[in-house]
Amino acid sequence: MKKVKAKINFSTEILVNINYLNFKLKTDELDYPDFIGGYYYFFNLSEKEKEKYHLTNPEFLMQHSDHKDIFDLTINKHETN
Repeated sequence: MKKVKAKINFSTEILVNINYLNFKLKTDELDYPDFIGGYYYFFNLSEKEKEKYHLTNPEFLMQHSDHKDIFDLTINKHETN
């Protein structure tokens, strides 16, 4: 029997405390820390260095935001085995 799930895509704008932000290094670079917080990300990294990191906790941020808006929502049926 196939499982039916919903595949959801959207853009969002949220307002959160900078302390809630957590980032992880995308690749193993010896001269950069593996994990950093929001203050370090915004105040110690250049725009080029910021590109080396990705956000690790989007679900937590959505749950703990002061304000959130969702734009461009699309929902499609997605079947899996």
